[in-house]
Amino acid sequence: MSFGERLQEVRRGSGLTQEQFAEQLNVSRQAVSKWESSRGYPEIEKILYICNRYHVAIGDLFADEVPPVSAQERSAQSEDGDCGSGKLPSGNLHRALSVFFSNLSPKNKWLGAGVLAGVAFLSALISLCLKGGTANVEATVWIAAIVIFGVVEALTAGLTSIWFVLGSVAGLIAGVCGAPVWLQVVLFFAVSIVALIATRPLVAKYVARDTVATNADRVLGATARVTETIDNAVPTGAVYVDGKTWSARSESGSVIPVDAMVRVARMEGVRLFVEEKE
Repeated sequence: MSFGERLQEVRRGSGLTQEQFAEQLNVSRQAVSKWESSRGYPEIEKILYICNRYHVAIGDLFADEVPPVSAQERSAQSEDGDCGSGKLPSGNLHRALSVFFSNLSPKNKWLGAGVLAGVAFLSALISLCLKGGTANVEATVWIAAIVIFGVVEALTAGLTSIWFVLGSVAGLIAGVCGAPVWLQVVLFFAVSIVALIATRPLVAKYVARDTVATNADRVLGATARVTETIDNAVPTGAVYVDGKTWSARSESGSVIPVDAMVRVARMEGVRLFVEEKE
């Protein structure tokens, strides 16, 4: 039994029409029809919802979609590596690492190199601060500030404290060079402010993102053609607008026949509420 047939069996077993099933999944009736005719698959979150809501296992839905593993293939997998033996198959670690690094984008590779360089730099500074076996309190404070501001920036990912990281690095360098505390603090604020001013265009570009119009923005107020009789009492109804077929209901409650021209008044979920044009 294919996925579509199994999905249809689950829906009918729950006593639901395609319309009611689509409403629960927040999709159109045409999408359900497409799935049940094996012309497509729902998204993973929809599949998980179906499994949890109707108490069906994923393996049962896709039982006939994946070909069974033959005895020869199973034997080859056992020879390649037995997980139950507790031994790591030869070459697996090297192969996994090779695949991992080869799949990294150039940006991520540079980012990883920068992280390693930063760790090396901080390690060198810490070794200088602890030279002779005595801890330098000022340097420790700046290193702690770098770590704290860096963690806050990583957690928020919103350009909130990256400038203070640079200011803390300046204060740390000044402390290592023997500058007085007041000069370290002044450098901290000066470098932070300069970094903020220098990166202000980047921040503005990051915050002011382009707004992309949604489907609702395009179909509201548009003229649509009825492709399925709209009857709120059944309920049934569909319209064609903006190159797509939508589930539809009558805004006034009246029955609207096929091929009638209507205007989209509002939208609720994936359903349009329309009114007949005179």
